[in-house]
Amino acid sequence: MDAAAACYLHYGVQKTTAANIAAQAGMSRATLYRRYGGRETILLALLTRESQAMAVDAELHLAHVDDPAERMVEGMIFAIAEIRRRPVHAAVFTSERAGWAATQAVSLAALRQLGESGIRPLLGPAPSPGSPGAQLMEDLVDWILRILISYAVMPGEVDLTVDDIRRQLTTLFLPAFERLLARRAATSGR
Repeated sequence: MDAAAACYLHYGVQKTTAANIAAQAGMSRATLYRRYGGRETILLALLTRESQAMAVDAELHLAHVDDPAERMVEGMIFAIAEIRRRPVHAAVFTSERAGWAATQAVSLAALRQLGESGIRPLLGPAPSPGSPGAQLMEDLVDWILRILISYAVMPGEVDLTVDDIRRQLTTLFLPAFERLLARRAATSGR
């Protein structure tokens, strides 16, 4: 993963080849494919690793935020900034392959699990598999990942400030999230 990260940062995501990664890792291309799979598999594994590190940092950053709505908005703002700030994320989501990377990230099981683990404490106990609550959780994680990636990848004609993003999340996303919290509380008897 370290060799892949170095290659993506040096050559760019689009121009990095399996041969580049293998050479950086000190192995043959055949060994790379046999052990780790192709270039796209390696890219997704690296993105997962980097995202898990970001999730740990997000927990530390949000440790003092108790209000679920505020925690959601501040967590999203933190993630947007981190996607742009972290070298591997920035290389992946600002490259010529940003569209492909965004599509893969939204469907990546590890990122969905990270998203759910961040949201789960805000929503209470996990719903049973196959229940409407489980589908709602999947939909919420999907929506949040799409929001985060779109802010990070497509900042718009004029880059939005943190205050602009906070205002948009607070006025557009947060009301829907708060209705979800209220509905969960009403159905669970809390």
